[in-house]
Amino acid sequence: MHRTLTLIACLLASFAAEAVSTTAQITAQSALLGVQLAAKHREAKGGLPAAQNACIQALQPSEFYETTERVVTSSLSASELTAADRFFSSLPGHKYARHGLLGIYTALGEKAPEPLPALSAAEVKAIDAFAASPAGQALFTRQVLQSPAAREAYDGRARELITRCQAAKPDRAD
Repeated sequence: MHRTLTLIACLLASFAAEAVSTTAQITAQSALLGVQLAAKHREAKGGLPAAQNACIQALQPSEFYETTERVVTSSLSASELTAADRFFSSLPGHKYARHGLLGIYTALGEKAPEPLPALSAAEVKAIDAFAASPAGQALFTRQVLQSPAAREAYDGRARELITRCQAAKPDRAD
């Protein structure tokens, strides 16, 4: 019985260790999208083989989770992270995050794949309230997830993924 309980405890601990905050998931989506759009541009200009670009386009945000979770937990206090996750899990927070993600397209000269989500007056009020909170101040005003150390972490992970994709071989028509 003790052995079974120990095994269950270990399994639960491993599941908990793999849990990723909503804030880290959103940050991972943004980091990956920037890498993917840059790769698309490089391929269009002839600077990146199609197979390597295809590998990069096939990457999932989970490839950045460990890195973004580390950045998020080192940049925000536990209470700020709880508040940020609560906000980004809400409809106004989800829409705010979607605005940011779609803004990456236009910032990199691309057409966004969908229109920006409309925000109601109540949603704008909720976003403003979060922005005024300690977590909102950390994220929106101080931009702690865009610090030089954070950018270095994201760039390092991106380089690892690009290196992995450099090994991608082009499909051959035999």
